[in-house]
Amino acid sequence: MKQYITSYQNFPIDGIDYKDVASLCASQDGFAEANNFIYSNLLKYCPVDKIIGIDARGFIFASVLAHRTRGTLVLARKPGKLPGKIAEKEYDLEYGTNKLQMQADSIEAGDRCLIIDDLMATGGTMCAVLDLVEELNAFTVAVATVIDLPKLGGADKVRARGIPFYAGVQY
Repeated sequence: MKQYITSYQNFPIDGIDYKDVASLCASQDGFAEANNFIYSNLLKYCPVDKIIGIDARGFIFASVLAHRTRGTLVLARKPGKLPGKIAEKEYDLEYGTNKLQMQADSIEAGDRCLIIDDLMATGGTMCAVLDLVEELNAFTVAVATVIDLPKLGGADKVRARGIPFYAGVQY
């Protein structure tokens, strides 16, 4: 998959080597490879009740997995994007905080959930979704991302909770 991922130096700020999954999505072969990786690794956890995609690029891969497994897609979104009763979790960023929200009735107690995102960095976003799933009395059975940045420790935070983690490529 690495051959399809473009790197941009000093984006969005100086010192960052941004890995752009959009270039992978723009390649028919790259997109198929990423989705086949997610499907082949997570199929063993199916059937599941919910497949959660994280705003925004996680939606792309989670929706493909939901379609292929006939699973139910749930969106974890940034604030102000979802109507109805909302469950939300605040998480820390390098310089401040942010929140993620899901519609509270989109997950039921006891649901088995898979969580999908494009990239794992420090794990703040992923851990917020893991917390939301737990607060809604459901269970995360596995997590997958296309890209993992292991030096930033996010995948270790997921594994420390006893949850299997899969990544297509590491940088």
